[in-house]
Amino acid sequence: MNDMLEPTPDEESPEMIAADGPRVNDHFLGRLVDLVAQPSRLMENVGFAPRWWQAGLLVFVVIAAFSWLTVHISGPEQMEMMRDSRFTQLMPAGEWERAYADAMDPSMAKRITQSLGAGISTWVMMMVLSLVLGFFAKMSGGQGKMKQSMGIVHWASIIPFVIMVLIKLPLVLITESVFSVNLGLAALLGDTDPTNPLYHILATYGDFSNWWGLFVLVIGYRTVYRMTTAAAAVSVLLPWALLAAIPLAITLVMM
Repeated sequence: MNDMLEPTPDEESPEMIAADGPRVNDHFLGRLVDLVAQPSRLMENVGFAPRWWQAGLLVFVVIAAFSWLTVHISGPEQMEMMRDSRFTQLMPAGEWERAYADAMDPSMAKRITQSLGAGISTWVMMMVLSLVLGFFAKMSGGQGKMKQSMGIVHWASIIPFVIMVLIKLPLVLITESVFSVNLGLAALLGDTDPTNPLYHILATYGDFSNWWGLFVLVIGYRTVYRMTTAAAAVSVLLPWALLAAIPLAITLVMM
């Protein structure tokens, strides 16, 4: 009689499955190690306890710090990219020159505002991606919950927004250029021209850190949402490609 009341494997919830699985290294530093060494084990633990806010806070701190340390470099480069853009042509005479001078020597208030803004906007982006990918995974037959989707996305986002940013930081400070430091196909262009549309396309879709992060996302949804690899890949790659196209399109239009 008791056997009849026990759930079959198909009826088990993701939390029950994750709870029965290994929980080795299920602490903050252990999860960081597993992100690189054993992403499947990390995602099993994320399925049991998402703890998305831990990963989100780490991303926020690193992105804010990176922005603080490089705002005097990225600001002028962005202004140079906008020099002949449609947006700049609408500005009053002399406004671009004043904005460029401010970018060269940002005030303390501007550093704080831009640093916090960069961290917050990155965290908001991760939240939106969690909702979108969780929805697509559900539509593809996944059995997870939204808080688990948030855990998957936040922990996988450590790859592009923490690991790769920490690798790029010393290179940016040495070269004094954000645009010239690329860890992807955009590096094949040689002398980087930030006004070249191909540069922005390759920087968006050809970044190795994005590929690595997407690979871990597929593992996460396959593991936590109990999906096939093919279904998890479609649920991750298609919406990500569409979402990434939005800021890319805005950049290309404004150039």
